[in-house]
Amino acid sequence: MRDMSNSKSPDNLSRRDLLVGASSGVAASLAGAALPAWSRPPQAGETKPAISPASMPKAWSAEEFRRRWQNVRQGMKEKKFDCLIVPQHSTQAMIHDRQDGDADVQYLVGIPAGWVLVPAEGKIVAISSRIGSLLKDNRPIPGIVLTTMFADNAPDIEVRYSDEEGLWSPAIIDYLKEKKFDQARIGVGSLADLFRNVEGSVVYTTYDRVRQAFPKVQFESAADILWRVKLVHSAEEIAVLEKATEVSEAGIQTMMDVARPGAVHRDVWLKMYTAMVQASGERPWRLSISTRGSGNASFGFPLDDVFRAGQILGQECSGSVLGYGSQVNHSVLLGSPAPADWTSAGEYCLDLFHDLMGRVAPGKSIKEFCDYCGEKLKARGVARPGGVLIHSGGLADLPRCGPGRMEGGDDLVFQAGMVFDLKPSVPIKGAPTPAEFGDSIVVTEKGARRLGKRKMELMALGT
Repeated sequence: MRDMSNSKSPDNLSRRDLLVGASSGVAASLAGAALPAWSRPPQAGETKPAISPASMPKAWSAEEFRRRWQNVRQGMKEKKFDCLIVPQHSTQAMIHDRQDGDADVQYLVGIPAGWVLVPAEGKIVAISSRIGSLLKDNRPIPGIVLTTMFADNAPDIEVRYSDEEGLWSPAIIDYLKEKKFDQARIGVGSLADLFRNVEGSVVYTTYDRVRQAFPKVQFESAADILWRVKLVHSAEEIAVLEKATEVSEAGIQTMMDVARPGAVHRDVWLKMYTAMVQASGERPWRLSISTRGSGNASFGFPLDDVFRAGQILGQECSGSVLGYGSQVNHSVLLGSPAPADWTSAGEYCLDLFHDLMGRVAPGKSIKEFCDYCGEKLKARGVARPGGVLIHSGGLADLPRCGPGRMEGGDDLVFQAGMVFDLKPSVPIKGAPTPAEFGDSIVVTEKGARRLGKRKMELMALGT
């Protein structure tokens, strides 16, 4: 991996300074510990695969968007919806440390619009105010790559602009009147019954003004349509998720390089974050590392904790490519002595991961799969197995399932094209942090395939 941390800007600020601010770094005395071959610096005659923003895909294809719209419209047809009105929402932003949180909008149009309108037939309409003037003048926007479908004469999509930032209802009302949807059935995205947000996230004022303007329209939640179309990924999406997994593993590799007894949590976190940004050019979807409990116990924040010998460091590490996240997990031992149960729990977790991989196949019940994992954990003495075993990849709005936890319903089955982080978690007796080994996998017609490339093994850092 190319090291860009010391490249200077005209203001004599490094890329690292610009991205995450200065940090004190890890003490030089911690360097030089034995590392596995995949995580140590290249030796003589060895090379490492290049990974940088230049190696990442730049935009979704027009064909990919049209595939999504076709699937959404098939769902609309089944629900007898004449139109969908889909808002940007912030639920997932709160959960995943992101500032956008617009899974449905990004999925449908790929630009930071406030609302998207999807009629059963005709052009998709994106209503925007944040980027309106830039789009109108056809000027480049840093970080946003637009396909020709957004040109003024595009056959598929139209961008309209609100008169004032955050004032959405007039444009929505005008559009619905133009289309004569006065007595239509209209689905509303994010209205209710979202995963991890039962009461939805639609802005009340906007929705209320639209409802008052159309008293005879039947409005219903369209959340079910909008998550189901994302459940099975296209070949193009899977390729992007594979790249996102590369970025996640770049974060894990950096952790292996710098995490040692005596290192500061904040320093390790910042180095991992920087490595992931430098790999893809995007903010990570999720980066949480912890010795206090499971990988998410730090809630995605850098802390002032000092790592101690004998602790287990866990993580949720999810890079981002074109806004799609793909999580990986790899518990490690810091120094020595290890908790007495570390080797046994770690090996059990690794064996369980491979056992579960072999049980993934299209048509198989996800509930039965999770129940099986629960029984395996009970056999090791876990009284109440729980947590997330399956963490869906993509825009973070899909089901997360585990023993005793079935988002999406008990009838959910594996389908070819599903991508998720499979991450069994095995408690370590006498330690707050469990053994957790996970990797993003894709369901194929023949079973499951890992997207990650690292070796899944027990590791001790700084011994």
